[in-house]
Amino acid sequence: IITLSASYNCGSMLQGYALKKILEKYGEVEIINFSSEASHRMYDIVPKMLKEKIHTVVTRRGLLSELKKESKAYQDFQRINLEISGKEFFSTNLSEIAMKYDVIVTGSDQVWNPLFNNGRDPSYFLQFGSLETKRVAYAASFGVSTLEEQDVKRMKEWLKSFSAISVRETTGLRLLTSIGILGAQHVVDPVFLLSPKDWNILIQDGTSPALDYVLVYNLGQVDESIKSCAQELARKHNLSILSIEDSTKIKYADKIVESAGPIEFVRYIKAARYVVTNSFHATAFSLKFNVPFYVFIRNVTSSRISDVLSLVALQERLNVASFEMEIDWEKVNLKMENCIKSSKKFIDDILCL
Repeated sequence: IITLSASYNCGSMLQGYALKKILEKYGEVEIINFSSEASHRMYDIVPKMLKEKIHTVVTRRGLLSELKKESKAYQDFQRINLEISGKEFFSTNLSEIAMKYDVIVTGSDQVWNPLFNNGRDPSYFLQFGSLETKRVAYAASFGVSTLEEQDVKRMKEWLKSFSAISVRETTGLRLLTSIGILGAQHVVDPVFLLSPKDWNILIQDGTSPALDYVLVYNLGQVDESIKSCAQELARKHNLSILSIEDSTKIKYADKIVESAGPIEFVRYIKAARYVVTNSFHATAFSLKFNVPFYVFIRNVTSSRISDVLSLVALQERLNVASFEMEIDWEKVNLKMENCIKSSKKFIDDILCL
């Protein structure tokens, strides 16, 4: 597997973990210790957060210590759960190990997003290895709804070498068709392929906070819609607000978890009474554990979240003004189970040949 495994981001690491677990049913699986400047720039905690929080260093003790704890949580997950170790590979030396694999899989996550360097890196399009090597994309995401002409020519040529292609969003299917790549399939993100029981095994060694709470996971700048929703839910249901901080200080939260890694991310979502977020994977795990949630995104053309909500007919959870809607989890779970079955069939059809 080649994916964004060097990214210090909960969703990136958890989808990689899930895909690895699923593929292990078919044989020996390895996540290549691949790194690119793009992935480090996208998610490297310490440089990014130090820049954003440098003004607080003189007034707030322990900041660097907190960042180091969070970095260690990701590093431990890479080493223990993703089992990534040994030599680090780059685009320039991937050919050294290419011949050892029968199948190479790219995905999931935004491995083909042309707005970042990884979307223009031939490594994520598996342009290494022999001609006989089977190349597969599982739930790859473009992260955009249109492609520049310079990207179309390059991607079209690279994708011709694939044995099978699947994408995470229906937008991805339309993009592939528009550049003449036919026969691709729509599948769900790998985190959906593991059962709640599977995820419970991962998070079992640890405790959740001893309080009832609304979980806020706010990527980027403070979103006033997320804030209003969380405060309204907390007031109506007598709940605390807990934030898994991601580069932004959520000052309205009653409790802030500042050094959460991927395992804590899943654990806190599962134990929440409500989740309020602008994150795809926070939405995904809310669905997985049947936790009521609300999602707010500024870019309504972004298909990642709207796509997954459409799959289970929960579009009404997106950018809403009323926070009292009930979810029929039986119907949601049935719809998602059908999507999971078709996604697993895609893998089965490719790897059982």
